[in-house]
Amino acid sequence: MNRDRRLGKSMKAIKTARIIAVASQKGGVGKTATVTNMAVGLVSLGYKTAIIDMDAQGHIAFSFGVKKNNIKKTIYDVLIGKAKMSEIKQNAFGVDLYLANTSLNDLTSIVMAHYNDKRFPAPNYLLKNAIGQIKTLYDYILIDTSPSNDLQTMNSLLASTDIIIPALPEGLAIDGVYDTINLVKRIREQGARVNILGILPTMVQDYTNLHNVMLQNLRKSFAENPDVKVFDTVIKRAIRHGIAQSNGLPNIKNAPEYLSFVKEVFSIA
Repeated sequence: MNRDRRLGKSMKAIKTARIIAVASQKGGVGKTATVTNMAVGLVSLGYKTAIIDMDAQGHIAFSFGVKKNNIKKTIYDVLIGKAKMSEIKQNAFGVDLYLANTSLNDLTSIVMAHYNDKRFPAPNYLLKNAIGQIKTLYDYILIDTSPSNDLQTMNSLLASTDIIIPALPEGLAIDGVYDTINLVKRIREQGARVNILGILPTMVQDYTNLHNVMLQNLRKSFAENPDVKVFDTVIKRAIRHGIAQSNGLPNIKNAPEYLSFVKEVFSIA
């Protein structure tokens, strides 16, 4: 009996979070909305969930109603070694938040400035090392990424176990899907174990011919690709989503399609 209890405690202790980056090389496709609503959806289902904002725009704070003057230290301070994750944690709507602001734009310059003195010996793995401080505390850690192929994005992808690619069904956004997939392929070639969970259609206006045709074409393109799935769930463009983000009041009851999406992700996970 005692041995079984010890074994149970040991197994529980080594459980670590699933780390999901929501990524696209194209901006304006609903990354932050997806991260925000996935997080509140996961919390509503009883999962301990955190968000790490790796976009210098800092829109996660805005989405959760956190005022800028309440952000003293950010993920940037953690990445450059001037803070611990516990020092920057905030909580809103049941989600633990590790926030960012424009200081994150300085990450590349500070890392390169110390390149010769080897202060940052593994610059692409700064976030992965930071997450090591908290990964046993959560079931899920979601990362909101930059839409650029920069140091922040590389850190986000290399720290993740899984990636979701949001896709607005329009030409440039679809092109961003392929750019993101190619980026993931390149980091896999470097030995990274990163799984693409799938492509999430977002901001869809199903009453327009353009979005219907583009969405059909997207599904056809990946229908025979075993490595990349287009999710069945479709996130439609809705005023209530914009209002929730603008007011900093995320509520999964006002975004039920995101809860459906979370459940779909679980079914393939």
